[in-house]
Amino acid sequence: MLGEKQNFELTHVGPEAAAGRLLRAYWLPIAHPSQLEQRNPMSIEALGEKLVLFRTGEGALGLTSDRCAHRGTSLSAGSGEMKTAGRIDKCGIRCPYHGWLYGIDGQCLDQPAEPEGSRFHEKIKIGAYVVREQFGWIWAYLGEGEPPMIPPVDAMARNDGYRLNTMSIWDCNYYQVCENLVDPAHVTILHQETAFDTAQFNTIPTVKAEATELGLRTISGRPGYERQSEYIFPTGIRIALPFIKPGLQMMFWVVPVNDTKTVSYHSWFLPMADDISEDERKTKIHELEAFLYYFGKDDPLYHASKVSLQDQFACESQGAITDRTQEHLGKSDVGVTLLRRLIREAVQELDAGRIPRGQLRNAPNEIIRFDNVF
Repeated sequence: MLGEKQNFELTHVGPEAAAGRLLRAYWLPIAHPSQLEQRNPMSIEALGEKLVLFRTGEGALGLTSDRCAHRGTSLSAGSGEMKTAGRIDKCGIRCPYHGWLYGIDGQCLDQPAEPEGSRFHEKIKIGAYVVREQFGWIWAYLGEGEPPMIPPVDAMARNDGYRLNTMSIWDCNYYQVCENLVDPAHVTILHQETAFDTAQFNTIPTVKAEATELGLRTISGRPGYERQSEYIFPTGIRIALPFIKPGLQMMFWVVPVNDTKTVSYHSWFLPMADDISEDERKTKIHELEAFLYYFGKDDPLYHASKVSLQDQFACESQGAITDRTQEHLGKSDVGVTLLRRLIREAVQELDAGRIPRGQLRNAPNEIIRFDNVF
């Protein structure tokens, strides 16, 4: 079990909290490009911060504070009949109240109601973050200084197959979701009557965990079958699922909206040979969609598989922020205990001005492949 202070440090995501400082040291996905229409700014909450995401008239991405520095009016999309509050300009976003214009760096560029020749705008700047579209997601770096690399994990970066990106919303603290990712012992029990209900998974596994350069690896062993899962700092998991041959790859990022709400971003990738027939390609895609959209496809961006909803039940039923002072961990929880230790160490490294685990700097820009996940 953890003490109350330790639990707070792991779960709270504000800029002064230990976990909040660590999460801000990495890129995090914050939206799917389809959510951001060309002339419609999008309200974003990430790590407890209220932001506005937009594309300028020239197509550049911007991510700034959602509040105008003038009198605090929102810059993001409005509600009701006023569907757009902030107004997109060629080089930024204008407040709908008095037209103050902000560039993607947060600098105020224009104040239409001020006297001609006024330089007052030069003194005004709102918060702004670096934002980038890559691997089918829009990413943000909410930290300070030069950003690291976005890890080019195979499930996100490969082009020799079919990829589908989806999202899920969790009504609980992000760290409950992260601990679920390093807990392979639950699969046999929780995920009955799903694609996991096969001879390969019907035995409770032995579980091992080991630190890696990117994060940690859990190894679950069953008779004649060993499966590895790669946890990538700060909140990612690379898993392979043997449901659709030659193997379904998944990269899964857990992003706190705030302390009690979480969004997960999933990249599903099916490798496909060049000579695959069109019928076989369609069959594999249909199998993937049947797995992801078991409970319907009203909005294809949000999947509703039996597996994901079972995981959501397990995590959300622990409470908005689970009380780890009351837990009783066993030997099968080695992934959970190792992740907690590595996060504490990463926070210490960051606070000491060193590069924390999994933060890629000056690394070769090559696809990170995990071919040993089965």
